[in-house]
Amino acid sequence: MRILLVEDDLSLGESIESWLRLDGYVVDRVTRGDHAEAALATHDYQCLLIDRGLPGVTGDALLHRLRERHATTPAIMITARDAVRDRIEGLDLGADDYLVKPFDLEELSARIRAAIRRHDGRSSPALRHGGLVLDEAGSR
Repeated sequence: MRILLVEDDLSLGESIESWLRLDGYVVDRVTRGDHAEAALATHDYQCLLIDRGLPGVTGDALLHRLRERHATTPAIMITARDAVRDRIEGLDLGADDYLVKPFDLEELSARIRAAIRRHDGRSSPALRHGGLVLDEAGSR
């Protein structure tokens, strides 16, 4: 699965990218909102991780533009803005989830899995086909 990580903090972005690669994801990382728009125009992503305070185009504007185009890709806001009003604004902009920095990387992975499951119309982490069951959460 391919994820777009939009984070302007180089150290944090590198840490998240490394973690997600170890978790089995293909990760494209950009540091600017306008670069994210270019990446979104050329690739399909299963999930977006978007910082709110980005240079170029803010995370808020990026998410707003995506939702105006009726893009349904799951998007998780990752931000230091922790006030209730900020979380409400982020979710109302169209974020599927909102995670306040600093956060645990295992929690980030769980939230990504949940957002993708919801997008795919599944409530369970287990994939079933006949008698075969693959439990994504159980393999962690």
